[in-house]
Parts: sequence; C-alpha cells; structure tokens
Amino acid sequence: MSGVLHATAKAAMEGFLDVGNADNRRETYIQFVASVLAFIVSLIILAFIGQYLWNNAVVDIISFAKPARSIWQILGLMIFISLIRS
Repeated sequence: MSGVLHATAKAAMEGFLDVGNADNRRETYIQFVASVLAFIVSLIILAFIGQYLWNNAVVDIISFAKPARSIWQILGLMIFISLIRS
C-alpha cells in the first residue's frame, strides 16, 4: 500500500514542479488520478472483504468478538492497526 502512496505523491509533485512540457504534465496528472482511484478502489475492496472475513471467521473463532456492523468499522480497524504498526 505504501508503494501506491509513494507513486501518487511522486506523480503529484512532478505535475506541480514540471512547467516545461505540457504533454509530460498531462501524463503525470493522468498517473496521479489513476493512482488515487486505484487506492480508493483497493480500500473499498479491502473493507468489504475485511467485513466478510471478520463476521464469518473471527466472530466464530473468538468468543468475545462481535460482528462488524459496517465497512466503516473495518476501515477504522485497518487505520488503527496501521497506526500501531508504524
């Protein structure tokens, strides 16, 4: 996931700093938008898969775990785990 963020930041910086070639700037913006869209789509897919796995695997295995009511809880859990790991 950090590779996507790195590519997105690189494309954004190149687009803002490259004032010479208009075609290169357009390609950079296209790459930036594609990176952002790929990141958003991957988060949505991970949230739905995460909710499914949490509700159908973790809740059955761990007795004190409760089912997730929405994908927002799973996204929050993903962010929380990312913050703890770094």
